[in-house]
Amino acid sequence: MATIKQIRANRRNAKKSTGPKSQEAKDRVRFNALVHGLRAESTVIPGEDQAKFDQHLERLSAAWMPQDDMEKSLVEDIAVTQWKLARIDRNEARIHSPAVPSGEYALALHRIYLTQTRLQRAISSTIADLQRYRKERSERQKEEDDKSPDQFTMGLVWYTPGGERHYTVLPRVCGLDGVWREIPREVLGDFPDSPAHP
Repeated sequence: MATIKQIRANRRNAKKSTGPKSQEAKDRVRFNALVHGLRAESTVIPGEDQAKFDQHLERLSAAWMPQDDMEKSLVEDIAVTQWKLARIDRNEARIHSPAVPSGEYALALHRIYLTQTRLQRAISSTIADLQRYRKERSERQKEEDDKSPDQFTMGLVWYTPGGERHYTVLPRVCGLDGVWREIPREVLGDFPDSPAHP
C-alpha cells in the first residue's frame, strides 16, 4: 500500500505529464492501450477496411430492419462484436509461428479461446436482447392500440318489406375534439330519406 508521501509525490509527478501535444504525436500513441486487437478506441483499427465494416453493418441492418434507436444500437453492437470475432480469426494464424515459444503459444491459444467464447456469448446475448425488446415494444404498441377508442361506429340499417333500405340508427364518428357525432343522412347519399319512426 502506498504511503501518504508516495501518493502526494505521484500526484505532483502526474501534473508534470500532460501527454502528447501535436496531432501527429496524438495519432502515434492513439492505440498504445491496444492489448490484443480488441480494446481499441474505435471498431476499425489500422490495417482494417472501414468500408468493409460499413458494408457488414448495412447487411445486418437490412436483415434485422431496426425500427428505433434502441434497435439500431443493438444491431450495431452485434456488428461490432462480430467484427471483433472475425479479427481474432484473421489473426489467429500469427500465433502458430514456430518463433513463438511453447509457453507463450499455449497462453495465447487459451486467451484466444476465452475471448472467442466471450464474444460469441455477447452476440447471442445481444440477439436475445433485441428479440426481447422487439416483443416488449410490439406488446406495448398492441396495448396502446387496444386502449385507443374506436373512431367510427356502424349504423343500423332497416329494410322495408318492399326492399327499401333506411338507417334507423345513423353511423357515428369521433371528431378530433373527442365528441361523437352522427353522420348526416345527406352525406350517406345512397339511402333515401328514412320514414318517420315506424
